[in-house]
Amino acid sequence: MGDYDKLQALCKKTYKEQAVWFLNCFWEEFASREAEIFWQYVLKNAELDLEQHELGSGLDEMKAHVFLEKFDETLTVRDMRDKLRSTGAIGQNDRPKTVPLTHYLLYKYSADWHLLVDEGRQGDNKEEMAKAEALLAKVQAAFRESEAKASAARTALVEAQNAENAAKSREADAKAREAEAVAAEQRATQREAEAVAAENAAVQREEEAVASEKQAVAAENAAVQREDEAKQREAAARASEAEAKAREADARASESEAKARESDARAREEEAKVAEAPFKAALEEVSAALAEVHKQESEYQGKIADCERRASSGGVVQQGQAKNELAQLKAEDPLPLRRAKITLEAAEKRAAKARAPFEAATKVASDARQVASDAADAASRDAQKASQARQAAENDANAATQAAQRASQAREQASQAREAASRAREQATRAREDAQAARRAATAAREEAQAARQAAAQAREQATRAREAAAAAARASEAAKDAAEAALDDAARQLEEAEAYLVVVKSKPGQSFGSLWWIDRELHEQRKYLPTSRGGIAK
Repeated sequence: MGDYDKLQALCKKTYKEQAVWFLNCFWEEFASREAEIFWQYVLKNAELDLEQHELGSGLDEMKAHVFLEKFDETLTVRDMRDKLRSTGAIGQNDRPKTVPLTHYLLYKYSADWHLLVDEGRQGDNKEEMAKAEALLAKVQAAFRESEAKASAARTALVEAQNAENAAKSREADAKAREAEAVAAEQRATQREAEAVAAENAAVQREEEAVASEKQAVAAENAAVQREDEAKQREAAARASEAEAKAREADARASESEAKARESDARAREEEAKVAEAPFKAALEEVSAALAEVHKQESEYQGKIADCERRASSGGVVQQGQAKNELAQLKAEDPLPLRRAKITLEAAEKRAAKARAPFEAATKVASDARQVASDAADAASRDAQKASQARQAAENDANAATQAAQRASQAREQASQAREAASRAREQATRAREDAQAARRAATAAREEAQAARQAAAQAREQATRAREAAAAAARASEAAKDAAEAALDDAARQLEEAEAYLVVVKSKPGQSFGSLWWIDRELHEQRKYLPTSRGGIAK
């Protein structure tokens, strides 16, 4: 078998077997210093391999990346495979579906894979290693057996203790229910006495309610008389209110007529403004154009004055420039500006003359509208006074109505007070009857409490028997605990024998030091099942 095939076979071994093989091969070079981290690599691979666990040989790429992250590796699976292809550990056309632990170790330690597959570097003490592995298996089995027995003993003890605690709790509950029943009987007797007292009080309240009812009838009659008087005053106020409303209606009609005349005047005024508008707009347009001509003329004269001023002051160059500008300005033809000015002034006069009759008509319509507005304002003031008078009459009528309502409310309250007194008497009678029923119910409750107390006593006795049985079961679990202790002693003895044999094997030449270290490490793990007082270690 060639080296490449041997490497493929190695990659199919379990995580532990791959790690031990690597340790054996490179123990002297560097692996002795890395043994503990190899142990961690194997544990992490078994943890991430959710299907095969410790029996697996390689992780899928996603789990392999998780593995690399756990150990702070920055490389990717592709990077690792590319390097291994360059050494021939992976064929150029191979596309492995999993990442065996051997590939990672070859990459991390840059190891020669041809040396790795050399079985001669695995040691020549196969018989002794087989015996050590067998001793390890026996130790592990012994500890598993002792742990199973101890777990069963602990479970039996916990179940017995739980049963005993439950029985104690039920016994305490039964005692509590018995005490509650006695207290309930006493409370029922007290409620019966309270019901009798309540019945006597109800009779007294009934008599008081009859007297209150008579007083309420007298108060109701007086309220009826006051209500009739208030209603008469209300009728007179409502008649005055009706007259005020009629006067207000007349004033509002006059106001409406005045506002109609005002509206007509506003319409005529608007018509006059509409007729005047074209002539007004034409005049404004001509006036604006004339103003623009005046502005241009003023600007022209201003420029000439400025040039004349600068031509007589400043430096020679500035004066020369000013004189040139002045000559250019005076050379311009002022005739178009003068002609436009004369033409626009004449047009302005014609537009003003054309607008004059329409402007006069607008003024006449505005004056007429003002007269109509004044008349409408006067009518509105008269209507407002009539409304105020109507409001005053309405307020008087409302006040009279409110007085009548208060009188009716007083009469209604008196009737309600009489009815309340009757209901109070009826309620007092029912309260007495209810008190009698409550006394009978209290007697029944006391009898029920007695029966509940007897039942609670029986439940307490049953709980006591259950507690005693649970205590016996707890004592029986002690024997199982002793058996588990004996099994643990036997496992500890086998552990010491295996460790002693391992010391002997280590002293001989040609050993598989990686395998020996791994067995020693697994034996060390078994001490987690021992108590610290007997050489155990913390888990």
